Amino acid sequence: MSGNDVGIDASEDDRLGDLADDSAAREKWMLRDDEFLLEEDREYVLRDEGRSWLGYVSPAVFGAVLAVMVGDVITTAVGLAMGLEEVNPVAAALIAEAGLGGLVLLKTLAAIVLLLLPGITSDARQTFRAGSAVYLFVGLAVVAGNAWAILAVA
Repeated sequence: MSGNDVGIDASEDDRLGDLADDSAAREKWMLRDDEFLLEEDREYVLRDEGRSWLGYVSPAVFGAVLAVMVGDVITTAVGLAMGLEEVNPVAAALIAEAGLGGLVLLKTLAAIVLLLLPGITSDARQTFRAGSAVYLFVGLAVVAGNAWAILAVA
């Protein structure tokens, strides 16, 4: 018996063993019956239903995304104060209309999309990780470019 079997005898037709004699407990378990598994490898596992998509949002990854967003706002503000121009046309239009508050609004909307998008996809964890990875990659490149431009002017 493997550590995952937890005393469940999968050979019993209609029972889950001692762990699930009542119907409420049966709904918590399901037979992992993937096509590639051999008969002896099939086992009962806890269902993953009811898990909130927010459980897939990693605080560390989201914190890194927020740090990159703050870094972008700070380096953009410093660059604008030194006479540099915003290269991103959307951000430039927002900054022209609302100042740095427009850029903060843009970053806030990006963070909201990053948090809400996984809730409407079939694989919340994968969506959050992919969105965060893309944002971190692009955001770090933007912050590095801003820093490079600031150092070139200074």
